[in-house]
This record gives sequence, C-alpha cells and structure tokens, in this order.
Amino acid sequence: MIAIHFEEKLDCHKLYQELTHYVQKYQPYGLGADIQVHDAGTLFVHYEDRHVSFYDSFHPLLASLLTDFVINSKEEEWLLSIIETMFYFTDHEEQYQILSIAKRILDGDIEDLPDIQLFFNRKEFIYQTFATNLEQETSFYYEPFLTFRLREYGELLIDCVEMAIDEYMLEQDYQHMLENYRQHLRNSPCKVSRVYVVHDQVFTLYDSQFRELTRDEILFYLEEDLIFEEGLDVQDMLISPLVSMVPAEVHLFTNEPENGLIASIQSIFEERLQLYPLKDQADKKCEPT
Repeated sequence: MIAIHFEEKLDCHKLYQELTHYVQKYQPYGLGADIQVHDAGTLFVHYEDRHVSFYDSFHPLLASLLTDFVINSKEEEWLLSIIETMFYFTDHEEQYQILSIAKRILDGDIEDLPDIQLFFNRKEFIYQTFATNLEQETSFYYEPFLTFRLREYGELLIDCVEMAIDEYMLEQDYQHMLENYRQHLRNSPCKVSRVYVVHDQVFTLYDSQFRELTRDEILFYLEEDLIFEEGLDVQDMLISPLVSMVPAEVHLFTNEPENGLIASIQSIFEERLQLYPLKDQADKKCEPT
C-alpha cells in the first residue's frame, strides 16, 4: 500500500479525485486500485494486481499523475514566490507579466532564448523523481518530498524567472522607446513629405522621388539622441533614421507584413504609415509626387 501524507488537506482531496477518475477510466482494461482518504490528510492507495504488474501499469500512471499535479497546482505559486521574494517585484501587475513570460518559456513558446531546452525537460525530471521513489509499499510526506527531492526543479524555476525578468525588462525598454518615438513625431515639424521603404530581404530607404538615400543623406537627417540601434552601420539602421526625418508619410513595400521590425514601424508611425505588397513599388515609382 502507498501512503501519501499531506499538510494541505485540499491537495489531498484534489489528488484523490484525479486518481479516482483515472482508475475508473482504466478499470475496464484491468487496472484496479482501492483509494481512500483519511481525515488527517493521508491518501492511501492499494493496487490490485489483476492482469498486469504494478510497475508495468499503475506505477507509471501514478508517477505521471503526480508530475502533472505538481505542475498544475504548485508551479505558478512557486514562480510568483520567486518573483517576489528573490527578485523583489512586489507590484501585482508586474508579477503577473513576468509570470506570463516565465510560463511561456516553460511551455516552449519563446524559442530564441539560450539554453531553452532545459525547461522543456521539466516534466521528465519530475516524473523520474517520483518514479524512482515510488514503490508498491511506500509512505512519504508530500510537502517535504517536493522541498528536498525536487530541489533541482526549484533551481530550474529560479533560472526561468531570471530569464523571464530579462525578457520583461527588454520589453519595457522597447515599449518606452516606442512611446518616445511617437512623442517625437507628434511634437516635431515634418522634415520631409514622404519616405519610401522597400523591404526585400533588407530594408532600403528612398526619398519622395523614389531615389535611394545615400549614407551621407541618412547621416544628415539622423539625430544622435534618437539612435537605439547601437553598433550598427548607419545604412543598416532603419527606425532611427526614419523617426529623425519626421516624415509626413511612410510608404513601405514588403511581402512580410508580420516582420517584427515592420510591426515596430507600424506602432511608431501609426496613421502616417501605408503598407503595400513588394510588387507595387514599380507602380509607385511611376506616380507623380
């Protein structure tokens, strides 16, 4: 018989309900178990070996169920605790924004981060920890088990939160940059009537006559205080020169309107921006200005 002792009776009853559901679901296939809950917060599980041995059937089911139970019932709570107590974010809105990023990292929804593969394996790590310690005759205390046996999982969550905070701060800086650029455009007189931008693998700037802007011309308009693309050659910059010109209109040609840089330009220039398919640039070149 397996005995799992809980400090939190609610956790005990939740696990009892989930385990009972799965036992009933697989009972027609020969899986049988007697599950009981005692008032003191102890879950008793007795596996009934009908056709298949404990380690071939019930053992992997219980380890998998406990793995999902930990993630679903504890992971968010632990992440929020790490965010507040270790990284001192006390504002609830900030906490939940960081939490949202951390959960996306854990779920593998942010792919361009270093060492991200570590987080994809957390289920396997928790599963193996339970599987290693579960025997047909065993008794353990749930909360101490989580504290001591899942220490590496806790360290992984700390690393995840740290990465999420870095992403959050970058996003805050990005949003601040966008708003500064919008304010600059609202408060500055237009320097040029129209700028054309052609996105064909790279971005190229053209004046109102659809003549490609030279490096010197871009430098002429470029305001040092507006540069955020540090380290790039001036002809590889896009947003800083565009904002520095304060154009009345921006006409952008692309076959990739979902491109991240284009999304930023849309957010900055708002109604000043018009998007076109890349093929339309030939027609625009022939239009009178």
